[in-house]
Amino acid sequence: MKQHIFTLLSALLFTQAGIAQSPGTFTDSRDGQTYKTISFKNALTGTTVIWMAQNLNYKLQDSYAYDDNENNRKELGLLYTWEAAKKACPTGWHLATDIEWSMLVSEFGGPDKAGEALKSINGWKEDGNGTNSSGFNALPAGIRRNSGYDVLGYFGFWWSSTPTGEEGKAWLWDISYGGPDMSIKSKVWRFDGNILGGLSVRCVRD
Repeated sequence: MKQHIFTLLSALLFTQAGIAQSPGTFTDSRDGQTYKTISFKNALTGTTVIWMAQNLNYKLQDSYAYDDNENNRKELGLLYTWEAAKKACPTGWHLATDIEWSMLVSEFGGPDKAGEALKSINGWKEDGNGTNSSGFNALPAGIRRNSGYDVLGYFGFWWSSTPTGEEGKAWLWDISYGGPDMSIKSKVWRFDGNILGGLSVRCVRD
């Protein structure tokens, strides 16, 4: 039933890929870091949506630099547990919801095509780079597991704020480098993830 509702939502929100975006910046008063942003008008609601166009890099408990190397933070941002992710965005912003992720993906071509528009133009392994025509600049910042860090350069994972309804799990969104099957290079995936994993964060303006 949940999957049916999600499919219906995606269909309702689907718009033509590549709609023009407006770039901007936001400075986090907590630590002085400045983030690029993108904004676009949602075709369904007519409202303007503003996303951070960089992974969040605000340090708090249960946030981690990839490989515990602080030098990785500047480009990749931090990896957060789900509970930390929900607290990490600055005042006036919030961790993107599952529905907001669906809207973003639909804005740039839907799950089968949006990856190319959302991905950065470099940093992805094995010719997995995108066009970044969205300005979103999705990076393959990898993941933190109990066993350590993994898949840097191959996958990007981002939390949504939405729990799945199953204890200990929340919805996450994932983009892949493509791998041997390059037909999936442009796809964006939605999965249920263990809330203790360390994933990237994108914030949306309230």
